[in-house]
Amino acid sequence: MKIDCYACGKKYDTQRYGGICPNCGMHAAEDQLAAAQEYDVVKGSSVSEVLRSYLNEKLRREKKKSFLRQKKIQIPLCLLLTAAIIGVFIWGNHRYRERLDYYMNTRSTAQMHTEEHRLGDSVVLIGGTDIVSASVRITGCKVRDDLQSKVSGGDFKIIEVTYEDSGTPISVRLSPAFIVTESGCTAQCFEKYDIMAATGMTEDEYYESDYCDGVFSTHGRGRNTHRMLFAAPKAETEHRLLLFRQSDAYAQDKTIEMRYDFILREGEAL
Repeated sequence: MKIDCYACGKKYDTQRYGGICPNCGMHAAEDQLAAAQEYDVVKGSSVSEVLRSYLNEKLRREKKKSFLRQKKIQIPLCLLLTAAIIGVFIWGNHRYRERLDYYMNTRSTAQMHTEEHRLGDSVVLIGGTDIVSASVRITGCKVRDDLQSKVSGGDFKIIEVTYEDSGTPISVRLSPAFIVTESGCTAQCFEKYDIMAATGMTEDEYYESDYCDGVFSTHGRGRNTHRMLFAAPKAETEHRLLLFRQSDAYAQDKTIEMRYDFILREGEAL
């Protein structure tokens, strides 16, 4: 057994050197030898006794190991974790494919059933629930010459489309809005910050105004008037406004059931 010398601090084997430090010659104290003997886990005067003591101590430590460190537990646990990782990967890939298909289907209108309407026609954009059923009516289309200075380049102009909604118990977004020009260009309506930049409004003024970055139904039962802005080629005067009917206002994955095309001519109004 080894102890630390009180004088020089070096460690040495008391049995080998008879309790005398080989570095400085200092004798080990009796209490130090007794304490070392008490805590010595490998004991014995012969080789067989020392080996037996060593093996007993090793077995004692093995028994103290956590069951999770045993091979018969670790192998099934690793297999289970591997299967869980593979399962999560397969589920995640399947979910990603579902979301990608939904994304593409809701943005492709090539195979969608389409109805054509004129200014003043009323269409239902969300149905399927007793709580929310909202209709809108397009009421006008005109050029905003006063905003022309906000358009970079001379080939485009800003047009304003107005609509009325029927009002619902809650405020809800009914549909995105796009226009397709005579030449086939497609443009989405201005978003909030684009509207603020074009009109010079602050954010508070925007929320108090009747401008929208899509088609909305406002809280309340009475009809409300809203305005949307679009950029269109300067030489074209007839546009096709695209709105979409959705299946359920509360569904996470809203299904597009119908596309409504409104033929708009600049200067028309109800």
